[in-house]
Amino acid sequence: MSNEAIMERLDKIEENIAFLTERAKATEELKNDLTPIMHDGFKVLMSEFGSIEHGFQLEDLTEFIKKMMVSMKNMTYMLDKMEDIIDLWKTIAPLLQHSVPQLIEYMDTLEQKGVFDTYRAMIEIRAKVAETYGVENIRNMGDSFVFLVGMLEKLGDPKVRMMIEGAANAFSELDLTTVKPTGPLGMVGGMASKDAKRGLGIMLEMTKTLGKIGLEVPKVDALANQKAAAKAAAK
Repeated sequence: MSNEAIMERLDKIEENIAFLTERAKATEELKNDLTPIMHDGFKVLMSEFGSIEHGFQLEDLTEFIKKMMVSMKNMTYMLDKMEDIIDLWKTIAPLLQHSVPQLIEYMDTLEQKGVFDTYRAMIEIRAKVAETYGVENIRNMGDSFVFLVGMLEKLGDPKVRMMIEGAANAFSELDLTTVKPTGPLGMVGGMASKDAKRGLGIMLEMTKTLGKIGLEVPKVDALANQKAAAKAAAK
């Protein structure tokens, strides 16, 4: 081997040694830079572990792993159900995107119409009723409520509504300040008008109807007494 070849190989070896020396210096510098950071991080890690030491022990982790292995079937079942829930959500999500805004708009319309204010007022009324009357009193009012519902159903008859509305209008239009004292002769004279005769006929028919109702009053009283006696016997 010639001297030139030997010198060339020595130069390459020297270059490699210089490269390795630079790498070693860089590694040493990196080590010197990271050592304080690692020390600080280790201290923080130990401090955090120390804060949870009272609530976590290695035995707890072992017990957790055991229970997880025993409950593997349940966990698999739960994951399957979660997949079903996700599929259901993917199915109804497009529907909700359209229905929820419509529902919000509908609720806003009800709010503007005062529907919720009416419900709040009704709740306040119920609260006042509950404060004034007991549960037993409200139960006893059940028959009265049923009766009122029946009366409201009868008010659906146009003839009944017309008579009630006409009577209300008549009383509202009546001017009591213009009424004059009237004796028997005045009554006879007043009955000459067609309106008075028609009114008298209506009163006569109502009197007959009230007479029929009067015959049913004793039956109602007897039924009420029977109910009261049955309640007393039940107690």
